[in-house]
Amino acid sequence: MQWPENRIKAFIVSVLRSGTRRWPPRYESLEAAKTEKKINELSGRMAQHYRCNICKEEFTNSHVEVDHIDPIVPLSGFTTWDEYIKRMFCGAENLQVLCKPCHKIKTHAERKPLEKKNKKKK
Repeated sequence: MQWPENRIKAFIVSVLRSGTRRWPPRYESLEAAKTEKKINELSGRMAQHYRCNICKEEFTNSHVEVDHIDPIVPLSGFTTWDEYIKRMFCGAENLQVLCKPCHKIKTHAERKPLEKKNKKKK
């Protein structure tokens, strides 16, 4: 059984994304965003906190995500796998730590123009 092209692309993206979890610049970004260990209000236990680069609030590790400042897929859209991989595995200067709500807002804002562009193509 042959996978459709969109399923193959989704599989490749998933494999690449899992690889970024061990990418050293990701840890550099987290290290730079560390504030202090203090009591987590939700669990009552000591936890490392990180500062969100947008709202400047502090969050525990489970409430932050490492974000690409320049999106992996640029506004012009997907070009090549080589470009995609180059942008995904970037240096720490293109990564930032965001809380989950700020990351969701930023990602939505970045995808909106791409979605409009894709609708015009169809």
